[in-house]
Amino acid sequence: MKKKKIKYRGRDVTLSAEEYRSNKTLALMLHYDDGETEVVTVNLQDPIQSDSLAYLDTNNQPGIEDFIQKNGLGLPMGGVRLLGSADIHYTQSLHLSYEH
Repeated sequence: MKKKKIKYRGRDVTLSAEEYRSNKTLALMLHYDDGETEVVTVNLQDPIQSDSLAYLDTNNQPGIEDFIQKNGLGLPMGGVRLLGSADIHYTQSLHLSYEH
């Protein structure tokens, strides 16, 4: 599992690259020091999803796309997928570092 220590909204977090069980695609998780965990991606079962391409949950995580880009964790692909009444953006996550 890939991990990176980082600050998110003023809090220390560990960002981890995990996988969805159903299709083995990228799931990005934020693990806070107090034990709270948030998923920042959405599994849409889309054929373009992979171990490096994920949909960011911009509905429940406002600003997550900018956060990913500013921290050098991924590049936006410019795609938007409408899911219900919420726009779901996807981004290519390329530069998540390994923590040993």
